[in-house]
Amino acid sequence: MIRLVFVLLCSLLLPFSAQAYQVPEAATVGGKYSELIQVLNCPADGAKYGNFKDYGHWGGGAWCGQTGKAGYWVWVAPSWYVWGAKGQSGQSAVPPQASVNGKYSGLRQILNCPADAGSYGNFRDYGHWGGGAWCGQQGKSGYWVWVNPNWYVWSSK
Repeated sequence: MIRLVFVLLCSLLLPFSAQAYQVPEAATVGGKYSELIQVLNCPADGAKYGNFKDYGHWGGGAWCGQTGKAGYWVWVAPSWYVWGAKGQSGQSAVPPQASVNGKYSGLRQILNCPADAGSYGNFRDYGHWGGGAWCGQQGKSGYWVWVNPNWYVWSSK
């Protein structure tokens, strides 16, 4: 009961600008990048970068009120997609088990949290959580799935 109240309160307090989104095909720059490690929603950056910008490698740091990870940054309005590798990795950026083989859709966020492996093993379909501080980041509301070493947050079941 307490968890349900917490989830309801958190969902009411989320900013209205937080919207579900799919990782657009353009974000990989035609397969130039792989291993998605972070998505940052930054609608205000559209004024400077337009609809698309292959920014290339950046060392990470403060960006858009968040902490951006080091990697290859691609802007596809209204979000930055941060990739861990240049070229194909031999595996898809989002493994099928991350959506519980299609149970969830509308990827909202990926949080890299290798320290959670001790608590969650290699896989956990956690279900819905209202979001909040997690692993040094701000986790979004949605359906959370753990596939070691990342949390995948989905908008729809």
